[in-house]
Amino acid sequence: MPDRPEPSRSLARYLVVLTAFTAAGLFILWKVSDAILLIFAGILFAAFLDAIARLLGEVLPWARGVRLAIVCVILGGVLLGAIAWGGTTIATQGNELAATLREQANHVLDWLRQYGIDVPQADAGAPAGQGAAAQAQDSMPTLRSVFPNVRGLFGPAWMAIAAVLGVLGDALVIIFLGLFLAVQPAIYRNAVLLLVPLKHRPRYREVLDESGETLRNWLLGQSLTMFIIFLCVWLGLTLVGVGPAFLLGLQAGLLAFVPTLGPFLAGIAIVLASLAGGLWGVIGALAVYLTVQTLESYFLTPMIQRRAISVPPAFLFASQITLGLLFGVYGLALATPLAAVGRVFILRLYVEDTLGDQTAKGYQTTTGDAT
Repeated sequence: MPDRPEPSRSLARYLVVLTAFTAAGLFILWKVSDAILLIFAGILFAAFLDAIARLLGEVLPWARGVRLAIVCVILGGVLLGAIAWGGTTIATQGNELAATLREQANHVLDWLRQYGIDVPQADAGAPAGQGAAAQAQDSMPTLRSVFPNVRGLFGPAWMAIAAVLGVLGDALVIIFLGLFLAVQPAIYRNAVLLLVPLKHRPRYREVLDESGETLRNWLLGQSLTMFIIFLCVWLGLTLVGVGPAFLLGLQAGLLAFVPTLGPFLAGIAIVLASLAGGLWGVIGALAVYLTVQTLESYFLTPMIQRRAISVPPAFLFASQITLGLLFGVYGLALATPLAAVGRVFILRLYVEDTLGDQTAKGYQTTTGDAT
């Protein structure tokens, strides 16, 4: 009889094969991370449409397809109206704001150099500002990765056009994917369930439904928070005479989508823009910013998001740093909803089902603190 391999040698071979397959899987996942993040952004947009359609159902008890069509028409009309009404004005104010921020940032850098603080510069081989822009472009996961090297073929002007086209392409992918998913979500959920063994499908259906409910609750709460922040910053900066107040309020509201880091970046822009108004302008802008952040931290988030998700702040912050370093801007922006969904799957499928710890049922993912 042939000698059987020693158990230790078989175990070593098994570990080597398992490690190789794991490394290959992680490498493939990292290479297609751009597409995965775009798909998740589309799922997030679909959850937003579904959440608004459900809210509309409280007022109009019509068929879901009719309510979803009404929501899409309203959102499309608001977007087209905003572009037609304020597109030129916003573009002009955006250029003015960018010039103001650049000028004031240079003043701050000069002041720091006077006190011996060396500030890193952009790449020496590129024009001023182009090095940082190129770095940001390289780290942005967009569809333009399928195009040739535009930088080498056409120069900086075509680089800007490619960046705009890449962002617009991503936006179109997210919108159309979200629309397809929102129209018939059950079809896609059942398609995912086909990959699960038959006896486990009811449990996975519950977890998928719970994760969808978590996303809807978080999106509704976050949208309301973002709108209130935009309104408060806009009105507050208008009162203290810091302009352009509308764009500063808009960017503060949009950056509120990224907790912790977003408000910090918004505050930097507000302070830099207020430097042109002198000392009292800075004091007024700081007062507006700190008041809004206090309102958001101690009133809006606890009251609005308490029934949405209960992910610990340290876990959220660590998720933002990790995903931001790995996947760039999109990873940073989607860190919070990814952490919320991941928490549902970990609690339900690993802690409860694998470890058998049924006390995890007390940790509600959609109703706030532990009961």
